[in-house]
Amino acid sequence: MTRPRRTGILPTVGLVVEGVAEFLALPRLHTRSLITACPPLKPINLGGVGSDRSAVGIAKLVAPKVVQHKVAGRGRVVVCLDREQRSECAAWLAGQIRRALAVELVQKGHTADGVHVVVADRSFEAWLLAGWPSLHARGVLKSRPKWTCFEGELGAEGKKGAVELGRLLDRPYGKTSDGPRLLENLDISAARRHGPGLPGSKSFDKFLRSVGI
Repeated sequence: MTRPRRTGILPTVGLVVEGVAEFLALPRLHTRSLITACPPLKPINLGGVGSDRSAVGIAKLVAPKVVQHKVAGRGRVVVCLDREQRSECAAWLAGQIRRALAVELVQKGHTADGVHVVVADRSFEAWLLAGWPSLHARGVLKSRPKWTCFEGELGAEGKKGAVELGRLLDRPYGKTSDGPRLLENLDISAARRHGPGLPGSKSFDKFLRSVGI
């Protein structure tokens, strides 16, 4: 018998993420109270996708994890992937994956209702760099970047922000150690504000809206 949810407790949102950094960091949006009214986030880690995999191939990989969340009773599921070095824009790629995923889910006896797909542009590290002003103001980043917005950039050595974060930290960036800590220190509201002259990330804003924030 399913126990009734306590008043004021938001339903858990299922996440399907591509790597360990996101798996460890994103649930802290709720547990560390970084955002008002952020629901609990339950992640499943794909352990990598590969930048050469097609939208259909990604959907086949993701679908069983989405079903796992649905069977657990999670009405909202957010699939969070990286654009990596793909030439397609993040929003277009997310749409292609979402359509292919809907087909896969129907074949497994489920619908795509409540399922969202977000593609980080180009990686989770771009979301961290979107909050560089607050990270620098709080002394977490030792240096200020010479650019304003990193969204969509491949970055030095094609590492999609890892090198830039290391330079700003004044030491090598560690995905699993630094990723969660940097997210905890972001000004989330500022990091999601995007547009000309702003450092924020459009894809991070899409993720937050997909989660229900």
